Amino acid sequence: MPKDNDQKSEFCQNFACELQTCLDKHTYNPDKCEKVLNKLKQCCLDHGAQSPVICSGFPTSKSSSSK
Repeated sequence: MPKDNDQKSEFCQNFACELQTCLDKHTYNPDKCEKVLNKLKQCCLDHGAQSPVICSGFPTSKSSSSK
């Protein structure tokens, strides 16, 4: 089952790719890709430890503000 390990290494990669595709399609207008960006942010909140590279610029913990 090595595929599961590969997917877990960067859990949020699909969302990052989806965001890149959206931005490319809409000439890098972030307003057009807000829903996709929010999905990536939520993935990073929920699974940031499994996506350290993908989520490096996003909060990766719902409780980080109470630290």
